[in-house]
Amino acid sequence: MAKWVHDANCFLSRYSVDPLRRNEFLAALNDLLAFAEAIYEEHCNFAFQGWSRNPNEWVAIASWKSEEILHWLRLQPEFQKATVAMLSCCSGPMVMENFSGMKKDRGVFDVYPEGTSQVHLPAQSLDVIWR
Repeated sequence: MAKWVHDANCFLSRYSVDPLRRNEFLAALNDLLAFAEAIYEEHCNFAFQGWSRNPNEWVAIASWKSEEILHWLRLQPEFQKATVAMLSCCSGPMVMENFSGMKKDRGVFDVYPEGTSQVHLPAQSLDVIWR
């Protein structure tokens, strides 16, 4: 794996985890990881998952080798079930941000415009928001 990634896009996801539902969130996350680990290993340039300075904010940062695999992954029932379960354990919407690689066109911002996500399933009244 290259240490420098200039020719791919990257995204950052922020989940505001309800402290009273942290264990539920982690259980759903473990389900997601059990399903998707091999997909991440093969199709990501890099991925990071962990906690921010705020102990109730879980983050995922990833750069995928292709948008096609990411689109396919979002359509899988296991992915949808786990991510909706994770979001249902949150106190606010998941906030996502995209970054365009230095040697990549800025088309990623057209695919994922600001506002409510059209590619993620909401959980109850919580949406996924692109900023």
